[in-house]
Amino acid sequence: MLEPIVRFFGPKPPEVLPYYVAGAVVLSILIIILLMNLPSRARKPLIATVTFLAGLFYATEFFLPIDKEGKNFLTDYLVPASKLGSLLAGMTLTLGILSLLRVHGRNITRLRSGWYNSLALLAAMTAMVVFGLMERYGNNPTAKQVFSVLFEGMLINMDATMFSLIAFYIVSAAYRAFRIRSVEATILMATAFLVMLAQVPVGLALTAWIPRDSMLASLRLEVMKEWLLTVLNAAALRAIAFGLGVGGLAISLRIWLSLERGAYFEKEI
Repeated sequence: MLEPIVRFFGPKPPEVLPYYVAGAVVLSILIIILLMNLPSRARKPLIATVTFLAGLFYATEFFLPIDKEGKNFLTDYLVPASKLGSLLAGMTLTLGILSLLRVHGRNITRLRSGWYNSLALLAAMTAMVVFGLMERYGNNPTAKQVFSVLFEGMLINMDATMFSLIAFYIVSAAYRAFRIRSVEATILMATAFLVMLAQVPVGLALTAWIPRDSMLASLRLEVMKEWLLTVLNAAALRAIAFGLGVGGLAISLRIWLSLERGAYFEKEI
């Protein structure tokens, strides 16, 4: 029953690919326009129904019994269904670009405060897109050099500068977190100090005189660091991962059943 849909989303020959891309763009724009013009009373049930059916597909495929080949009648449609995620990612990218053009274009046309920042943002975005496409699909050497200057000469260096600035904020946050004001803060600070000391040669030299095969070998800094990271820290990380999993499951159920608040759910259904 779903074979025509699977064939439609399958790989296409290069000569017809532009037509499929153009059709996908037009269809996406029509869907967005339709959703934006639907009344709120009709838009909420539509989105809730699509969300529930999408979640029901994956839940049914997971819980249904499997045959000797390890599949049920929905397993073959998992890959085509997962491709819809790529389509949605493409649509969200388009929405992001349109939102940037709308917000910052309005700032420029109305000469609002800081309009030149919006102009710089749009100019940089346009230059990266144009020269990136020319570098990827064209043969113009000048375009390749301009893209190299923009990407390697400017973007990478600005990223490095931003992360260098963030490092100072991390040091400031670590100082505030490690201040000794309670027993827990003292334990945290002592543990962090031991682990950091065991990472440098000077720290390892402090306990290097203890023989590795003696009864006091557990007092060597590298042994204590290994125990802290693989026993205490691993247990804490597993507990955090378990909590994240339970929280993710709860959030997934709320989204699946359309109980989550958001732009399309101003109140709980």
